[in-house]
Amino acid sequence: MKKTAFLILSFLTVSLAFAQVAPKKPVPSDYSWRILQEASFLFENNDFNKAMNMANKAKENRKAESKWECYILDNSLSPFAVRRVGSNFDDVLPVLEERQQDEAVNIINKYIKLYSKKRFHESVYEMRSWVEAKSVYPEADYLIGKIYQVEGEYELAYSFYEKARQNASFLDVPDQLFDILYSMSELALQNKKYEEYEQVLLLIMDKDPNFTDNVTKAAIFKIIDSNKSENVDKFFSIFRAESPLTMKALYSLSKIYEERNEIKNSLFCSALATIEGFTRIYNSISERDASYSYTTFAEFLHEIGKHQDILDWCEENRLWDSMLSFAEKCSYRGNVIFANAMLNAMAVNLPNPYYQTNAEKKIVR
Repeated sequence: MKKTAFLILSFLTVSLAFAQVAPKKPVPSDYSWRILQEASFLFENNDFNKAMNMANKAKENRKAESKWECYILDNSLSPFAVRRVGSNFDDVLPVLEERQQDEAVNIINKYIKLYSKKRFHESVYEMRSWVEAKSVYPEADYLIGKIYQVEGEYELAYSFYEKARQNASFLDVPDQLFDILYSMSELALQNKKYEEYEQVLLLIMDKDPNFTDNVTKAAIFKIIDSNKSENVDKFFSIFRAESPLTMKALYSLSKIYEERNEIKNSLFCSALATIEGFTRIYNSISERDASYSYTTFAEFLHEIGKHQDILDWCEENRLWDSMLSFAEKCSYRGNVIFANAMLNAMAVNLPNPYYQTNAEKKIVR
């Protein structure tokens, strides 16, 4: 009798131990993205202490979500009936559905819908490994970095920005990496860490294939160095470059190279920023008016003045500064005819009186 009672007690103890191992299923109201949303709201309303607490809670909840999903996937994928069909989603999912592993099916389909099967090389087991690694929360680290920066804790702020950057592959919105990098660059500049500042700007440019395209670079200089007034219109009819999120970094790098007297590098950065800004605006106008086509640089500047949202975007991304800098650097390089043609068009047609005046002042008489 004592032996039987001992066995029952042992069984119950083991059962309880296993029950404790099973993680708790996340509650929708506690989803990490909801908690982070609340943290962001608190931050915007200057309640930094509560924002910090909520951001840390979001990180903990993200870990718990990852742990629970891994637990569900491990239990569903471990039986021989599942393992014997291999790893391909199309083979595994029907077996899981037949075995009524609904939670596992929902998890797998959720990530397929968000990222596609190709993201995981068609393998359910690769997805499982990714889910485990997804316990990090770069968006939360980025917000914590911003809180520390506001509070004057610059070293801590930078360390959290760096942590967010390193885990950027798990960002829900990939382009938020640019926000992280620009925050890092601004913080480095603010603290006069000029080498770090330049390195972060170059990290931003790593995302821009145009920056390392030597063929495009050579073609740009060929047109500029021909030093003909008609080449301004030709310049904007030939070149297109899709990567507007790097424009501010190009402008800043151009300034760095100018201070070092690296005129060619500085000119190329200004030229590329101008081309990328032009491309963004041209595409935007063309989407609104299918009949629109570029004719001349002067006409293009005049057209921009009809769209207030585009004008706001130009100001925010310092496009007029980049254009003026581009023309001025062409002049310094000795291509005065090309530069003057561009500046004349800007002095008359720029939809901003301040920059019109600046363009007029830069014309070489």
